[in-house]
Amino acid sequence: MKYKWSLTYSVIILLIAVALIGCTANSGNDSLIVTNLEPEDSVSQKQLDSLEGEILAVEELTLSEEKLRSIKDHLLQTSGIETFRYSMEAIIKTNVAGIEVKIPVSISGEFEPVDKTKSKVSINMGFVSTEAFSVSGGGKLYFANSEDGKWTSSEDTAQIFSSPTVILSNILHKSGPLAVVSKEQLAEVSLLHMKVTNLESLFGNIDQDIHADLWINQDNLRIYKLTLQGPVYMPDIQTYLPSQIDAREATVNVSYEFYKYQDTISIEIPEAEDYLINGRLPGTKVFEQVNLVIGFGESHPEYKSTPATSGWHYGQPDAPAPWGVHDEFLPDEVLIQNLVQGGVGLHYNCEDGCQDVIDVLAKFSEQYPKILVSPYTGMNKKIAITAWSYIDEMDEIDVGRIEVFIKAHHNSERAPEHFKP
Repeated sequence: MKYKWSLTYSVIILLIAVALIGCTANSGNDSLIVTNLEPEDSVSQKQLDSLEGEILAVEELTLSEEKLRSIKDHLLQTSGIETFRYSMEAIIKTNVAGIEVKIPVSISGEFEPVDKTKSKVSINMGFVSTEAFSVSGGGKLYFANSEDGKWTSSEDTAQIFSSPTVILSNILHKSGPLAVVSKEQLAEVSLLHMKVTNLESLFGNIDQDIHADLWINQDNLRIYKLTLQGPVYMPDIQTYLPSQIDAREATVNVSYEFYKYQDTISIEIPEAEDYLINGRLPGTKVFEQVNLVIGFGESHPEYKSTPATSGWHYGQPDAPAPWGVHDEFLPDEVLIQNLVQGGVGLHYNCEDGCQDVIDVLAKFSEQYPKILVSPYTGMNKKIAITAWSYIDEMDEIDVGRIEVFIKAHHNSERAPEHFKP
């Protein structure tokens, strides 16, 4: 029997993208993601044509530094100028509850210049499987899971989600000279196997032993294959994953294959709800505690936030509280049961009364079925919005911000029992 892993597609894509290009928060280098990929010393098309002919005539595995530099410049210049299809197979090794696990990831996709991609991502670990789809273009990332097919979008500000061409261009731009490893024959295709050197510069000041290899078609100098192996540091994705998964450090083994260049490809940008912020769900991710029913008044460990967003809670008949507006304080043990079922809590802390705030919050309970409005003493700020393992806090009402939070988290599949009314 297989179980669905309720990860949003943003989790999957972020996991893969960060693993592949090492987008590290602690590198101290804001220029890791290259947007201007013009080579410093470009070569003319005539030189490239001449170079191609020379490569075809090469019998030995030695190429001059000038030729190797010209090949690299050519790859940079031609990256993303024509359609192609691609596949990717990856094994990501990470830590789950102290046990090393292997996460197999498969991607099949297509690219349309100048920046459109469409792909399908699959993860299948036997007992855990998920499948999702993405489209990117115009600085936006769109994704949908296979269960509801609903498209959502976010700003693709880092450009790490755009396409394999972005990953390839950054690798080439941030590495040293290419080195020829061997000449290989695949059916009727002659390939140059080349190693990317000094790739550690891609990862800022983090000491990592990353290896990258390219296989280039000698007939047309197109990339046939790209592989990456080595450790990666991924602190940014930790907030997206279940607390049992420690993805701060992992190792990755990736293989891209590119084919059907100049194939007829037309990618349509889907209509989507836009509630993600730079690929992240709105609010602050709180460490996810147990989803455990306890008896009324029973003691338990301390919660990780105020108000609480996960952990120990009462069951019926003590919880959940009826949806809607409440005038009295409700304990966390009651509120959490509402969050378990996919609800969003809108809480206020006003010593002198704040009817204007209450009126605004109450309107949301008329628009969405699983909203609970109530006073809450002891909060850090005047207003707190909660969902399962997420919280947002503010001192003044921000209707737009609250609405974005509700759209992202209301009745979300991340809530353990979101299927309950």
